[in-house]
Amino acid sequence: MSEKNKQETASRSEIGFRLKEERERLGLKQADYGRFGDWPVRTVSSWEAGKTTPKAEFFADVEPLGLDVNYIITGRRIAKPLTGPAAAPAGETDTIRIPLFSAAGSMGKGNDLITEDVLMGDIPVSRHWLALNVPRSRPEALQLVHAYGDSMLGTLNSGDFAIVDTDCQVADIDGVYVLQANGQLFIKRVTRRMDGAHVITSDNPSVRTVDVLDGTQPVRICGRVVYGWNGRRF
Repeated sequence: MSEKNKQETASRSEIGFRLKEERERLGLKQADYGRFGDWPVRTVSSWEAGKTTPKAEFFADVEPLGLDVNYIITGRRIAKPLTGPAAAPAGETDTIRIPLFSAAGSMGKGNDLITEDVLMGDIPVSRHWLALNVPRSRPEALQLVHAYGDSMLGTLNSGDFAIVDTDCQVADIDGVYVLQANGQLFIKRVTRRMDGAHVITSDNPSVRTVDVLDGTQPVRICGRVVYGWNGRRF
């Protein structure tokens, strides 16, 4: 095999690995792509295995799912906030109301936890928008909590609302989670190690903290953050 062919094979393999990584990060199955175009599972499997390279049309079709296309193609992530406005519901049939609770999630040292959630109201959100942006979540399982602190700066900024999928009570997918520990709520990134332990980190490198959970600590996973929403845009 020529050097050029070796490089092309390595590039396909790397793109396939990152494509699979992004799909798993979002909690998607290969079949989910079929809802956004004619992309059969066997084709996606070939891409993820590095046998062939995804088409540009594929990325254009599925980008609304939240894939980091630049990272898949180049291996480099462009820092951008998760926050953004949601489209207003098109009508009553397109409306679902997500409850907003008073308990605040801290991204810094932690806030006192309100042991009994107090419902502060609900926010009308478009069902269609949710289907595009958080397709793997049951709308009825979603809740809104405030995020405070600087440790997740760039992913969630202080004052943002975090849309949390409360069906996710186990950190089986790497991502950002709401954790309860020592009477406090925390919003942190959780990744799995090969030995089964979980590593808890912040995204802001200037205030980076690292904790390792091996299953002996009294930590409860309250849900996974599936979207960040800047509160000033409501």
